[in-house]
Amino acid sequence: MQVLTRAGEEWNHVEFTLDDSFAERLRQLRTLVPPLNNLNRGRDLVIDKVRVRLPSAVWRCDGAGEAATEVDGSSIVIAAEGFFNCGGKKRGSREKLVTYTFPIARLIELHAERADGEVFFLRNGIFTNDEPANSSAGRWAASLHLGDAPHAHEAVTDFDTMPGSPVSLRHPEPAGSAPAQRVLN
Repeated sequence: MQVLTRAGEEWNHVEFTLDDSFAERLRQLRTLVPPLNNLNRGRDLVIDKVRVRLPSAVWRCDGAGEAATEVDGSSIVIAAEGFFNCGGKKRGSREKLVTYTFPIARLIELHAERADGEVFFLRNGIFTNDEPANSSAGRWAASLHLGDAPHAHEAVTDFDTMPGSPVSLRHPEPAGSAPAQRVLN
């Protein structure tokens, strides 16, 4: 996913792995954020967003190339409207890093219908994989210099959970099948 910063370099992005467990966690977290309706409008406090740590994300915001940026508070925010975005702060400068929002339902739909192992590119809140190579979105994806070599962060995909949480960190896998994984940029 493209990352917005004050400097605005186009190659700034965050990578994380999207698999069946991740998609299910997004669905579960979305249910924690109730829609704003007449029942809860009159209340003093209403949850409108949920922020969850995303420790396995790799932020690349220090110039073009493959060097990872050290980020504090790497997280994903799920809003009541059904959208999510990622955020964090650069460790050295304390600069706020944030992505455009993207619909959770569309991400899960793309995960279900696209080929296993496909890298998703989200730029300006738009899925850009199907854009022509000579378009600005196609050139942006090419500028990320993503090779076919797996990154170290692909092994861990779970959200942080509180100690003692009833939600298990790993979902059981059917015998002989590997979960579909995709890297989200």
